[in-house]
This record gives sequence, C-alpha cells and structure tokens, in this order.
Amino acid sequence: MFRKRHSVGRPSRRIALAGALFCGLTSAGCIFVGDNESRAEAEEVREEVREDLRDAADDIAASITDAVEEIGEHMSDFAEDLSGDALVANPIHFREFYDFLPERAGNLRRTSREGATGGAFGFRVSVAEAEYEGRGGAEVDVSIADIGALPVIGSEGFVEWLDLSVDQESDRGWERTIEYEGYPAIEEFRRTRDDRGRAEFTWFIEDRFVVSLEGRNLTIDELHELRDAIGTDALADLRDREGG
Repeated sequence: MFRKRHSVGRPSRRIALAGALFCGLTSAGCIFVGDNESRAEAEEVREEVREDLRDAADDIAASITDAVEEIGEHMSDFAEDLSGDALVANPIHFREFYDFLPERAGNLRRTSREGATGGAFGFRVSVAEAEYEGRGGAEVDVSIADIGALPVIGSEGFVEWLDLSVDQESDRGWERTIEYEGYPAIEEFRRTRDDRGRAEFTWFIEDRFVVSLEGRNLTIDELHELRDAIGTDALADLRDREGG
C-alpha cells in the first residue's frame, strides 16, 4: 500500500476527484431547484456533502480499492438526477495504464505501483498509481484515473465547469490553469528551499482521463520531465475504448 504523505489540511487527490465530480454535478444542473426556498434547501444538501467529503479525507483508508468505492458511493447520492450520458459502459482495466507509468524519468525512479478497477451502485472508476523517488529526497505520486463510465461526464454543464481559470503568483510560487498538449490543466508550485518545493500538475484528457502528479522536494522541471514521459497522445487514443 502507498504511504500517506499528503500535506496537512489538504485532501488526497482521490477525495479531490470526488469533490470535483460533485462540483461538476451541481454546475451541470443535476442538483437544481427553482424557487429561493428550495435553493436554500439545496445549498444545505450541498454543504452536507462537502462536509462528508472533508470527513472522508481524514478517514479514508490507504487502499485504492476503498477509495474507488467511496467515489462511487458519493456519486450514487445523485443517481436519479444525473443528466448526462457516460462515454463508455465500463472503464479500462487499471493494469492497462501501467504502461503509461515509466520506470524512470530523468533522475526519478519508480519504486512502486498499484491500482484498482471497481465502484459501487453502478458507478465504476479505474485508477492506477505509482510512486517515484529521486535525488535530494524528491518524491512524486502519479495517478491515472478513467472516469469515462460516470454519467455526469457526458453532460454539457460538467465540461463547461472544467473551463475554470486560476492565475495566482507570489515570491513563494504560483497556481495557474494552463493548456497542456491541447488539454485543460492546472499547475501549482510552492517553493520550500532554493528552487525545490512542492509541485502538483493535473490535466484532463479527452473528457475521460484524469492524470495527476504530486511531488515534494523537487524542481518544477523534474516534475515536468516525468509528466512528459506519461504519453498524453497515447491516452487520448483510448478515448472511445470500451473497458471490460
């Protein structure tokens, strides 16, 4: 099992993904009511779900299988209100993503990998993860998730929600949305010493695959080198691939 090394006060990427999907549901109109009183009630429901997600971030087990099932359980809360069509009936099996997790990239070496394909209440997700280590105490966690079997992915509102914009910068680093290989991405870097620090990079490929890197004690160039070794074009070619 992977070690829990997430920053204090920040949810894991898997819980962040669940939260992102919840935000997509609300913006897609899957939780929508017309009058002010009903809107107030709906906001209370949204806040309860946000609290559930924050609690889950504290309590979630290290097992990827448990995390995949948890995402499915949160999504099931809105099963009757989903407005979009899934891209595929089943996600690609996680082992097929192992080829996208290189053994080496620059001075970073893969030390472990694991994955799971599963879900709950008819919602299935596939996730493959790997850990990397390098010089100077550098560590990177990489995940590739296939969320194409979730009905919300096919909704117009969810795609519009992805068109968010962030641009923040300080002496210590930055956070910004960019385009990477033609796909929406978000990058964050927080300097801790010299040119090294904590770096994150996430991009969404063909409205189906979420690829995320979370690194510590490394330069942004080192993170980019691993990012570029993953093979965005090859993943994009799997856009219409039906899982088993």
